[in-house]
Amino acid sequence: MQNGVIITRPPPGLAPTMAAVAGLGWRPIAASMLHVEQLSLAPATPRPDAIVLTSGQAIAAINRPAWHDVPCYVVGEATGARARVAGFTHVVPAGGTADDLGGLLRAALPARGLLLLAVGRGYGRDMAQALRAEGFRVMRRCVYAVSPEQRLPAQAAQALVAGQVAAILFYSTRTAQAFLAALNAAQTAMLRHVVAVAMSAGVANALAAGPAWRNICVAARPDQAAMLACLGEAR
Repeated sequence: MQNGVIITRPPPGLAPTMAAVAGLGWRPIAASMLHVEQLSLAPATPRPDAIVLTSGQAIAAINRPAWHDVPCYVVGEATGARARVAGFTHVVPAGGTADDLGGLLRAALPARGLLLLAVGRGYGRDMAQALRAEGFRVMRRCVYAVSPEQRLPAQAAQALVAGQVAAILFYSTRTAQAFLAALNAAQTAMLRHVVAVAMSAGVANALAAGPAWRNICVAARPDQAAMLACLGEAR
């Protein structure tokens, strides 16, 4: 029965997405395609005027109780919810993309203070440079590292080859690229029966550069609710 939905995002977002997919009557299949390694933030890092997060993966490293009152500007609502759970009291979410976050910072922080931009290794250079050009002082700190998984988890691989997968959810370009790189020939051939659900046009472009899909559906907004709405395309 073609009712499986493969979810490619890493923890901790993986579990709530699986629950949401199951709540809609689909069979969720975990296939996290990125391995995330948490890194530490130097103890001597000065207290910033604001914290900037492009991903919820950065929260663990910057979660200092003495900083919970520091304004925390985050890429979207999901990351904002995680920051509030961690204890941050002044959390301001942007519209879901890095461009939205940059615009929010420029509008909200005219004083051009000291920003802690907490990112993954290899991420955030362009944002840091753009903010510095606007007059901000930016501490870019890499607080986690991401590496791609080399193959699909067994359950996902078996379901895909057996024709039991209706859709696959992709939350980032890097996840999409890792998924496509991990496929063998038999798995690749089955994608023509599967709907790819992309969080953004950039993710969709990465998917379209690979094998043929039944369809690629781009979420109307870069959030989970809009992505889940795309599952209607897979029925």
